[in-house]
Amino acid sequence: MRDRQDGDCLNEDPRPVGPRGYRQGEEHRLGSPLAQPACVSAMKFVLPVLSVLPVLSALSALTLTSSLHALPPGDVALWEEDLEVYAQTLQARHINLFHTRSQREFETDLQALRQDLPRLTEAARVTRLMQIHHRIGDGHTAIPLWERAYDRFPLDVEIVQGRAILTGLGDDHADMLGGEILSINDRPIDEVLARVFPVVPFTENAGSDAVRVAAYLPVAPFLHALGLSDTPDTLRLQVAKSGQTHALTFQVGPRDAYSDALTHRLTYRERLEDSMLEAAAPGLGFVYEADHQLGYIRFDRYPPVAEMDEFAREVVSVMRRESGRYLVIDLRDNYGGDFYTGLRLAHQLNLLDQIDWQSGVFVLTGPVTFSAAMSNAAQFSDILHARRVGEPTGATPCGYQDMGQFNLPNSGLLITYSKRHFCFAEPVDDALQPDHPVPVTVEHWRTGHDAAMAWVRAEVEDLSTRDSR
Repeated sequence: MRDRQDGDCLNEDPRPVGPRGYRQGEEHRLGSPLAQPACVSAMKFVLPVLSVLPVLSALSALTLTSSLHALPPGDVALWEEDLEVYAQTLQARHINLFHTRSQREFETDLQALRQDLPRLTEAARVTRLMQIHHRIGDGHTAIPLWERAYDRFPLDVEIVQGRAILTGLGDDHADMLGGEILSINDRPIDEVLARVFPVVPFTENAGSDAVRVAAYLPVAPFLHALGLSDTPDTLRLQVAKSGQTHALTFQVGPRDAYSDALTHRLTYRERLEDSMLEAAAPGLGFVYEADHQLGYIRFDRYPPVAEMDEFAREVVSVMRRESGRYLVIDLRDNYGGDFYTGLRLAHQLNLLDQIDWQSGVFVLTGPVTFSAAMSNAAQFSDILHARRVGEPTGATPCGYQDMGQFNLPNSGLLITYSKRHFCFAEPVDDALQPDHPVPVTVEHWRTGHDAAMAWVRAEVEDLSTRDSR
């Protein structure tokens, strides 16, 4: 797909940029709801309770809890105009707007929102429209909030094996890093996640469901609009760690202070430092491991074409100089961008005749792997004969892509929609499956163990042994 860059659109990635333009540190997911694209029609989440709760539960809570601070009548008229533009523009531009839900269902939802406008806050109106948009049912039809500077609570969450784990915290709660959230504002975590799911953008399967829901939990007005907090300023958690339960309280802060507030982070991927890199470009880093004759490309973001071309040439130069035999392309933290840019990397790599093209190329995938990153993972399997290692992608290989966008005239809300339908793999599943599954566990996050790379190195050692016989 050729869309706005999923990993950078929102500008929510808090990782510091190194001197060579490569973002260091952990795999931050916030670029999803408030800074990138996605969406789905049916509940496939990892927590069983979510599959049985009605999608309208969040809508009902939203209507009941948001009337205390309703906006004046003039704002209602402006929103009514926005909803007209929203419906007309989507029907004109989306490739197949009613592929999952009927036009009548869509219009019924919009009419219900129109009737509720006078008693909804601004945040509640936005959240209700996000829910309606979510129900269209494809991953590039989204309301991503890229341009909304909503306040946040200073924490990062990952949903791993169905458990909500704290992966980013400030100094005040650093000892709770890796703890499991049991409740939020006295509501069981399963209930909270079920409320959040029907609203978040950019979801297509269980993997992206988990990524995007976790990314929205720190967003203060969002939780308040869904009726999940009594006040938008305070968040109370019950957290289990080391056999004990702890009560934590967080105060809201401005979005631009969010990154600096998270002074302690976990990651399941190996950390790369600038000093390790043989080549780099924005969102890209390359390391060569001489002990394994292994080149490792960390592909987290899509750079401009010229910078991708230069990066690819540098990678090819190092691999030739070192007579590298094996190659890894890591797409596990890539939300997408322009898959044609990724194909330029494949074109250059294909010039390396010394690579073990039968068995020695690997693509790492996971639930963050979305949009163009999923497309490239499928294409690299064909073009580079790469074996996919890790977890299923967060995107379906056959679905609606190629994102367009427009802004509503009064609220300024950014609306995205799908322009094309692509299929990149057979048989069609709701995710691109790995050839060699290597699940990421809670302990991998807590200990920083990169199980997929450990699997690749063991496989490379086995291949080298066989080659030497």
